Amino acid sequence: MNVAPIKPINPIEIAKPAEKAQAPGDSFANILSETREVEANATHQMERFAKGDPTQGIHEVMIASEKANIQLRYATTLKNKALEAYKELMNTQV
Repeated sequence: MNVAPIKPINPIEIAKPAEKAQAPGDSFANILSETREVEANATHQMERFAKGDPTQGIHEVMIASEKANIQLRYATTLKNKALEAYKELMNTQV
């Protein structure tokens, strides 16, 4: 029986902070598009539950609704920060 040796653990690799994976082209328009999709999914699930679909549970509706709420708050926060930065830039003396 051939057993592969265990690779030693490098403590430096473990101590590195996780890098945030940002997709290329991750723009405000993409975030708004994603927000629209998440809200549409939540609305669709609510409608299915309201029509009495036996495969649609209330817990799934609540989870989708909370995801849409969080996504909308995220998009709103980004918009507010962008406007704040723009106003600060416009008020800068040259």
